[in-house]
Amino acid sequence: MNLMTLKKTLGAMALAGLLAACVDAPGEALAPATANNPLAASFDLLADEQFQANDVERGEDLRWAALSLRAGVAPRVLEVTNNGTREVYDAFVHAVTWATLTQALRPPLHRSLVAWRRSGDVLQVLLLGMVTDSAPVLNPLSLRSTTSAELTSPIAGAKAAYFERGPVSSTWIGVGGVAKVAEYPEHDDCPPNDGAKPAGVSCQLTTFGVALTVEFARTQTRDSREVDAQAPKRAMVARPQVVGGVKMVFTCAVPSSTGCG
Repeated sequence: MNLMTLKKTLGAMALAGLLAACVDAPGEALAPATANNPLAASFDLLADEQFQANDVERGEDLRWAALSLRAGVAPRVLEVTNNGTREVYDAFVHAVTWATLTQALRPPLHRSLVAWRRSGDVLQVLLLGMVTDSAPVLNPLSLRSTTSAELTSPIAGAKAAYFERGPVSSTWIGVGGVAKVAEYPEHDDCPPNDGAKPAGVSCQLTTFGVALTVEFARTQTRDSREVDAQAPKRAMVARPQVVGGVKMVFTCAVPSSTGCG
């Protein structure tokens, strides 16, 4: 067994253990928001998996999801129709920006919906990232400009991904549809969490209106971003709902999932 395979095997075993310990039915009480939050640790492992597959964008989304949990965000229930089957997820939105010179190189407020559920020994995770309140869902491999001007324009596209991790794992990417992740104006400061508030990160708790109708295509392997043209598509729909969220401002260019080092 080579080193990369060993890392993935150990990571999968660790993730399975964490999920068995902390990710139960949606809506149930979650672990306290501390530096040792086991749910945040499970998102860290998923982030590592994406970075190893050279998917930096989704790796960052999952890393910031772990940071949001450690900052005290409170997930809410999100109802989703997955290929015609009603499923109930826990979900929250994290929105991030930077108070540094790198802020000019990033979209002004990137927001991501993170939703997850456990069905038996299978973990299901839905990610939806965008820089505007609503946008069409784009295939990340489609031909498009990556200039900062387009990323911050009103027509910037949303990126979506869906993962199933368990005895049989699969990865799906959004290739069409529309999505909405719009912030509500009311917000509160994040509470202190037993002295575990991430360093270099200021945050506010808020809520977001969420809706989506997304078509997903399965990738050739769980670590691939190439679509399997022979596999059937998957449709996921969520009617307009409200979920909890957190707005985070980083004082460093590249924060970890525990804050600025």
